[in-house]
Amino acid sequence: MTWAPFDGFQTEFCKAGAFEVLAGGAAGPGKTDCLIALALRHIDKPRYKALLLRRTTPRIQEIKDRCHEIYPQFGGVYLSGNSRWHFPSGATIKLGHMEHEEDKRNYHGGEFQFVGFDELTEFSESQYLFVFSRMRSAHDPELPSRIRSTTNPGGIGHSWVKDRFVDIAPPRTPFIDPRTGLSRVFIPGVVQDNLALMENDPGYIQRLEALPEIDRRRYLLGDWSVFEGQVFSDLNPRWHQCEPFELPRDWEYFGCLDWGFMKPFSYGVYAIDYDDVLYRVMEWYGCKEGEVDRGIRMVASDVADEILERESKLGVKVKWRIADPSIFSTLPKFRHREAIGKRLFEDFEARGVYFEKADNERVQGWNQVHMRFQVDREADPETGEITSEQSRFYAFSDQFHFWRVMPEIQSDRRNLEDIDTRQEDHIPDELRYACMARQVKPKRLPAKEVGTFRSERDRFLRAKRLARRLGISVTQAYQRV
Repeated sequence: MTWAPFDGFQTEFCKAGAFEVLAGGAAGPGKTDCLIALALRHIDKPRYKALLLRRTTPRIQEIKDRCHEIYPQFGGVYLSGNSRWHFPSGATIKLGHMEHEEDKRNYHGGEFQFVGFDELTEFSESQYLFVFSRMRSAHDPELPSRIRSTTNPGGIGHSWVKDRFVDIAPPRTPFIDPRTGLSRVFIPGVVQDNLALMENDPGYIQRLEALPEIDRRRYLLGDWSVFEGQVFSDLNPRWHQCEPFELPRDWEYFGCLDWGFMKPFSYGVYAIDYDDVLYRVMEWYGCKEGEVDRGIRMVASDVADEILERESKLGVKVKWRIADPSIFSTLPKFRHREAIGKRLFEDFEARGVYFEKADNERVQGWNQVHMRFQVDREADPETGEITSEQSRFYAFSDQFHFWRVMPEIQSDRRNLEDIDTRQEDHIPDELRYACMARQVKPKRLPAKEVGTFRSERDRFLRAKRLARRLGISVTQAYQRV
């Protein structure tokens, strides 16, 4: 029996005429089936070439299994040697992956009229945009070029996919990119759109309902506002953002650099006040305008000149600077007999910008960042009410990239103590160097008084607040505080 889309979500996805279409959000509406079927649209044309992608080789097996159910109905023959389906007209559909960032180069010489990304948030934006250069119809002008993608919220690409498709326009409303003139649209879907799944497995919704709250909202509701693995959930503009102010000349100021050429570099100027509070008072992010995680390809000597120019406008003296160890890199011991050329830090020094090597300890570095994000609270000794909240870190509100990047950083699934370095991690690294350069120590808590009238009174007040919050008696609450 030939595959046909259900009314609603699947039909909308198949009929969409934009150059880029993202479909899905929730789990179960039949996204992958649509993607596989859409690749068949022009298999009657001899010059037609399509490409279906998953991020890793094991996950492409999920697409491969479904293709074996559908494609033979259209005369497709699978050649496992090159992971390609061949059709009677001469058209082909290739199955591929981009497990590593540079795997995108494997398709450099290809020409495709259709590319489908399954689970787009598993890919980086640079991998996705690279495919644009492979979309062409040099031999048959009647073959249109189309990119189709499916995904759930979450993953390393959550932020850029959300920005590109979900936030740019209302669902089902095409957006025309003013720079390129290309169109794109987001078509949301939920499990109820998949009539076959509802009929054959009616308990699937209950299993989605039973998931942890974040996963339930992502997979059942297609909610793009939440995602697991968020590292800096303790960063909050309410406590850590402040408006720019005139910088006191007697504070201590230092600069911090995370280097990049093809990738962005990040340079921040930090201030330390008399209470050891750290302020990020200047941001310079070397990212190509209008793009994400692409460097401006500025050489070190020019970066140095610009650093001096930008620092001069602050009106304060930047006394010292630190940079990531990569700019000091030397040859390893087994190559010690080779000639050593100039290193990056020497190009900076030639322009009068001097750096010390930053402490690159990662786990302790992230711990220091979180300690900076802690909020010290003071309470009224009589009532127990919070009277003040003081953070150990502030960033100016005009630092666009800081407030864009930091909330989206996710942990590394293979090492939860670290962040996933496949993300746009340059600003977090720069902040980590700064925090390691001016470490904070946990504050020593005063010894608790036990059995005194004051301690028992404080315990009673805490019990009253807990009783009101939980709807239990004060006696019960008193035993729990």
